[in-house]
Amino acid sequence: MTRDTESLIREAFEAEAERAVDPRLVLSGLERRKPRRRGGLIVLAAAAVVIAAAVAVVVPQVLRTPALPPAAPADQNVLVAGLDDNGYTDSIVLAHLGKDGSASAIALPRDILVDIPGHGQGKLNSAYHLGGADGLVATVRALTGATVDHYAIVDMPGVAQLSTAVGGVPVCLRAPAHDTFTGLWLPAGNQTLSGTEALAFLRQRHGLPNGDLDRIARLQLFLRSLVKQTLGKLSDAGVVAAVRDSVHTDPGWNPLTAAGMLRGGLSTATIPLGDRDVRTPDSGSAIGVVPEQVQQFVRDFIAAPPPSDDAGCVN
Repeated sequence: MTRDTESLIREAFEAEAERAVDPRLVLSGLERRKPRRRGGLIVLAAAAVVIAAAVAVVVPQVLRTPALPPAAPADQNVLVAGLDDNGYTDSIVLAHLGKDGSASAIALPRDILVDIPGHGQGKLNSAYHLGGADGLVATVRALTGATVDHYAIVDMPGVAQLSTAVGGVPVCLRAPAHDTFTGLWLPAGNQTLSGTEALAFLRQRHGLPNGDLDRIARLQLFLRSLVKQTLGKLSDAGVVAAVRDSVHTDPGWNPLTAAGMLRGGLSTATIPLGDRDVRTPDSGSAIGVVPEQVQQFVRDFIAAPPPSDDAGCVN
C-alpha cells in the first residue's frame, strides 16, 4: 500500500459498501465486543490475526486506488491477554510491532509476583481481575518499563476457531503428551493441531517437567507457527470471523493502521525469572522477579530481537 492508509480505507468503505463485506462491521465488532469469561487462553498471535483479518477485508479495495506517498509507520507495543472463567488473565504477552516490519513477543508468566498499582503486591494474573484492562496495562508498564500503546483481550473459543480456519497449526513434541485434565492425547514428533486439540495443547501444565514454564514454551512455538499460517490466508473469511468473534481491543487502536507493519516471522522470549517458590500472604506460591532486570531485558529484546526460530520441539 502506498497511499495514506486511513484515507484509502475511508474511500474503500464508500466505494465498496454495496459490493463487499462492510469493513466497518468488522472494526465495530473488534472495538465493541466485550470478552467472554471462558476457560484459559494463550494467544499473542491474535494481535497478528487482528491485523491480518483487517487486511483481508480492506486491501483488495485499496489496491484499486491510485498511489500516493504513505504515512510513516510507527513502532507499537501491544499487550495481549486471555481470561479464565473468573476474570483472571491466564496468559499475558507484550508484543512489539516494529516500523521496519519486525515482530517480537515477550511472555509474562501469570504467576510472577508484581506490584499492582492501587492494590499492593499480587500475582500478575490478578491485575485484570482487580483493575480491568487499565489495571493490567498499568501493572505491565510498571513491571517492564515499556509503554503499552494498545491492548487486545481474546476469547478462548476464537483460538479453536482460528486454528481451524488457517488449516491447523504445525507443532513438534519431544515426548507423547497424555493429560487427563485437558484430554490431550498426542504422540511425540510433528503434528498439526486445530480446534479443541489445539486448546488442550496450549492449556496443559500437569505432567510437564517445568509446569507452567513448559506451557509458555508451547505457547511460543504455537504462536510462531500460527503467525506463519495466518499470513498465508489473509483473504479467508473464516479468519475474519474468528477475529470478529473473539478479539476485543482498546477503542484507540485501529488494527488497519498496523496492517502493513508485519513482514516476517515472530521472535519470542520470556522475561528473566527469580525464585520459583515465593510465598505470598493470600495467593499461595508465586515466582519472583527483579523489576530492574526485567526492564533491561525488555529494552534489549525490543531494540534487537533475535531472528525468529521455528525449529525444535517442546515438552
